[in-house]
Amino acid sequence: MPFVTELRESAQYDGTNGQALADWLDGTYTVFSDTGSVLVLRDSEGTRKTIPLGGWLIRDGSRTLAWYGTDAVYTARWTVLP
Repeated sequence: MPFVTELRESAQYDGTNGQALADWLDGTYTVFSDTGSVLVLRDSEGTRKTIPLGGWLIRDGSRTLAWYGTDAVYTARWTVLP
């Protein structure tokens, strides 16, 4: 049997791309704060997601935020496919 998984894409916060990441999430989040070392995204209900410099965001096939976290956790938890 073949192994299958749903499509997920990742993007890394580099300190300059906060608005681009919010746009990448199809407008479901807005930039609440972006200091260049910490990005805080906020959804329509006011929930905040804090992403440190070098942190990663993962969106699912619906372009919805599925996971976010530090580079260390991303590296340990996720496998990048070619």
